[in-house]
Amino acid sequence: MIMTGNKNIHFLSAADRINYGDLLFPLIFKKIAEENGYTFNNYGIVRSNLSLFGALPTKSYKILLRTIKSESGKLIIGGGEVFFADWRTLYGFINPFYSKALKYKRIAALEKKIRFSKFYLCFNQVAIPFCPSKNELLNDKVKIYYNSVGGSLPYGKNKKEIENIKQALNNASLVSVRDKRTADELKKLNVNSKIVPDSAIIISSIFSKEEILENKTLDNKNLKNYIFLQLGINKGPNNLVQFALQIKKLSNELNLNVILCPIGKAPGHEDNIILKKLQLIESDFHYIEPKNIFDIMYLISNSSIYMGTSLHGLITAQSFNVPFVGLNEKLEKVNAYTTTWIGENYRSLSFEEIDKTLNIFYSWNFSRIAKKNQEQIKLVKENIFTILDD
Repeated sequence: MIMTGNKNIHFLSAADRINYGDLLFPLIFKKIAEENGYTFNNYGIVRSNLSLFGALPTKSYKILLRTIKSESGKLIIGGGEVFFADWRTLYGFINPFYSKALKYKRIAALEKKIRFSKFYLCFNQVAIPFCPSKNELLNDKVKIYYNSVGGSLPYGKNKKEIENIKQALNNASLVSVRDKRTADELKKLNVNSKIVPDSAIIISSIFSKEEILENKTLDNKNLKNYIFLQLGINKGPNNLVQFALQIKKLSNELNLNVILCPIGKAPGHEDNIILKKLQLIESDFHYIEPKNIFDIMYLISNSSIYMGTSLHGLITAQSFNVPFVGLNEKLEKVNAYTTTWIGENYRSLSFEEIDKTLNIFYSWNFSRIAKKNQEQIKLVKENIFTILDD
């Protein structure tokens, strides 16, 4: 690779909260960028240091605004479900006290009126956190790139906000999105985009199994022949008892243990709450509290099958060529991704269809998925080098 232009990378993502997928993006991009001579600067909405959990520290959004105003370089929006979250939502995922306060109607109404979170986090300078315009950044020379992102589209916002979003995206140097659904929605806004797999698919080529072993904290003596099961707190079944019976039956039929492991623990992402309830219902299930992202990576990559509502849990399984089953057919982002990159038959199961897992497990085409993985890893790396070389 021939390096051109400014060597500064300013990387912005939601990596300031304990949510497994969000923590992967800067780790992946940093490794490739620094291998090719770039200086990597990592930012979140707030300053954070989750290094004990295996993540990179983040500088705050305010520091990003101050820095990018006087520097050129490249601003990369680092992936994940970032279209088009607002300041209130994002701060609620970071600050548990703020999140609890918003449950009171009067406080929520006051926040809507004065927009405290927006002022506190960016001095009211940027309207949409992960969709900043060059005008808002006060630097026409900065180049902005979207690295295979996803998320909800801006319906419900007023016409002025939508027009600003369209302008910001059309002025970006590259808008790459992770699934066809997002690309189709952007077309409705007259925004062209490039469909690229989620960058987390390359973790098996970034982190070797030896490196994962060195960094995990788990004792792996009894960790074999198991289903890795994850559920999001607001994405699980209505009847947890019935679901536990179905999973127990499945584990008996497959002769596999069941490991319950949370992937997200930030406010609004507390997998641990619902999984601990599940463990109380079925004592044969083993609940494991991960101490870092490598514990999660290890457990998924060494499982016999992954089952869960987390997209990045599923993508991790795919990357390490572990059979996977998405749960909760109502989760559009998971279905949008799997149907784009795996096939129409890989939609998530409803919680009443757990028995279908047997056929999925025994008919899993490892060679087909491995081939797709290599194709998708190539696309992700090409996209990253397109950004670096531009």
